[in-house]
Amino acid sequence: MRIAYAGLRRREEFKALAEKLGFTPLILPAQTTEKVPVPEYQDRLRELHQGVDLFLATTGVGVRDLLEGGRTLGLDLKGPLAEAHRLARGAKAARILREEGLSPHAMGDGTSPSLIPLLPEGPGKAALQLYGKPLPLLEGALREKGYEVLSLMPYQHLPNPEGIRALEAAIRERAVEAVAFVAAIQVEFLFEGARNPHALREALNTQVKAVAVGRVTADTLREWGVRPFYVDETERLGSMLQGFKKALFQEVP
Repeated sequence: MRIAYAGLRRREEFKALAEKLGFTPLILPAQTTEKVPVPEYQDRLRELHQGVDLFLATTGVGVRDLLEGGRTLGLDLKGPLAEAHRLARGAKAARILREEGLSPHAMGDGTSPSLIPLLPEGPGKAALQLYGKPLPLLEGALREKGYEVLSLMPYQHLPNPEGIRALEAAIRERAVEAVAFVAAIQVEFLFEGARNPHALREALNTQVKAVAVGRVTADTLREWGVRPFYVDETERLGSMLQGFKKALFQEVP
């Protein structure tokens, strides 16, 4: 079975795991990710170094990029972050915080709205690590709690027009039997950049099986009218592929 991978990171890992399980992988990323140059947000890093009352970590890679950006400027950000109340959006962000010696005080379920009930009352200053795009829901909730918000975007997601065209064609022409989405932004970029979103949605519901990593990605597929064939809640590539293969066998009468 041919399975497309819409992700950008961990492509070689996906390819190796898929081949080991007997799949034929096609790497067709719908996104590209660019680091924001440190000089473009160095003032915000210096402000973070001065201390905050609350730190919201939304992705593991973003946490590491922030710490690396601080080191580029000669700043040790671990000190001020150690003094802050720390929240992690999900398991990946929590794991990186622990590895950096900054264990979170609480963790959400991987979605931004899940952090809102965990917010302590302000006033104070809150640092919000963004993951490639603004988060107006969280920013608004923080301000309602009385916080001054310091938004930090160490990287940004951009659509990959060439990958989107190739992925759409592969799905509509049945050059693949399944497609794996590992982030909601990949679903959004694919449908927003599709030449025929209606035909794309129809193909994903009738001919090509949509596989999602995590509830957020699955919910985004549903928002675009696609019923995911398999959803992996562990947010791990190996678990996703193994679970998908098992679901295929269960589907066979």
